[in-house]
Amino acid sequence: MRKVDIEGELTILNEAFEVGKEFIDEYVWTTICLKKQKIGVYYRAKDQDTAVLIKEIEYLLTEEVKDLRPDLYKTV
Repeated sequence: MRKVDIEGELTILNEAFEVGKEFIDEYVWTTICLKKQKIGVYYRAKDQDTAVLIKEIEYLLTEEVKDLRPDLYKTV
């Protein structure tokens, strides 16, 4: 979870990303999708039960993304 600052930005891994001024002082959470090389920013309003994807940000990686080893996959 991250708090959106007074400029409408949040910081992840020492990098600032614009979320939007409408989310100033609100808390959001983020996920980094290595395969898509994107950051998803989610927000759940106080009167809502579920979170909504509010922004997707390109996040290019400098390292190669490798597939998980077969022995690490979670079985259902």
